[in-house]
Amino acid sequence: MLLPSSRTSEERVCWRFSHLDLDGPWGLVSLDHERLMALLQDMAKFESQTMHELFHQGEWPGKRHDVHTLPNRVALARLDALGLSDMTQIWKLRIGSAGRLWGFLVGNVFHVVWWDARHEIWPTKR
Repeated sequence: MLLPSSRTSEERVCWRFSHLDLDGPWGLVSLDHERLMALLQDMAKFESQTMHELFHQGEWPGKRHDVHTLPNRVALARLDALGLSDMTQIWKLRIGSAGRLWGFLVGNVFHVVWWDARHEIWPTKR
């Protein structure tokens, strides 16, 4: 017996948390229970979309950046502290108006690094 939707699992995003930044300013530890549950529900909604729908439709919901172009120097320093400074591309998923989930995409696996609730890692130029 197969789980529902398991036949297309390789076409849909799945999550890994082994690279989650627990000590930096964008970790999940600062979230209260209600906000953490809301974030997990938003992540589960992304699982209904294909990788193409999430990351290859232009700007949203997912977008890729070259790591060396990150404007926030604290974020670059955190990647170095985490042993991830040799990564060349970092991805973000927009959740809500300002929230961004940041991580590394390998195939259909999104390795979560940060939850940026206030759009600080790549601030808008307004």
